Amino acid sequence: MTDPGLHHLAFLHLTALPAWLSMSREQRDELVEREVAPVLAAHPAVRVRWVDVEAFSAESSDVLGAETDDLRAWNRLVEALRDSPLFATPLFRLDRVLVGIEEGFRDVASRDG
Repeated sequence: MTDPGLHHLAFLHLTALPAWLSMSREQRDELVEREVAPVLAAHPAVRVRWVDVEAFSAESSDVLGAETDDLRAWNRLVEALRDSPLFATPLFRLDRVLVGIEEGFRDVASRDG
């Protein structure tokens, strides 16, 4: 599933649920360190960033942004996160998934000659 010419970006729009919001910040940090950090470390082909958007959006509270050249690695990361307390408890609701190809138009143009 790796295509050296394509760089994928993915955005998971998430909403923090009461189970997450009722935790102290220390409890949240401990959970992330214990449950989420190992999942991210196990998938080094995917670079992940977490963005808080609740002050600017009424739709989602957070966006998980990811970059990868390997969609298989992305899929495995998402499956591992789904098995984690973030989604299994659940602590977050998945609102939207957007996946795109960086400068995908160039790939089409190169194919068309």
